[in-house]
Amino acid sequence: MREPNFYSAVFAIIRDNAWAILFQKRSNTGFRDGLYQLPSGHMEGRETMKEATIRELAEELNIHAREEDLTITHISHAVAGDRVYFNIYMEVSHYTGEITNCETDKCSEISFHSMEEIVGKPEFQYEVETLEKIFKGEKFSEKNH
Repeated sequence: MREPNFYSAVFAIIRDNAWAILFQKRSNTGFRDGLYQLPSGHMEGRETMKEATIRELAEELNIHAREEDLTITHISHAVAGDRVYFNIYMEVSHYTGEITNCETDKCSEISFHSMEEIVGKPEFQYEVETLEKIFKGEKFSEKNH
């Protein structure tokens, strides 16, 4: 049996005043293009989960959060092909700056959507599954694609 490659990614849950959630529409990446996902990215080097989330928020959205603004809400263990992912979901309680799409080459749109708007829509389905678990209070899940 071939050994898997392990990866860690962080996902940010950012809400507006109406509690809608921020999504990015992927484009030109070769991975889930045309689908919506939470702001996210891989952990790099020796970053902590919170450091990676703070960096990704700044790089992708031009917003700034502090470690105390982030709460780990869920961890997902996902197997996809030869990759094994540990995905860490962070609720962002506060940030500064104006949300801006800083990666127009990878993201064609950023927009807020309520859970009611996205349930049952295929372009959101990957995130809906995990968000529903988070909102039920589940702290851990597993997926085998």
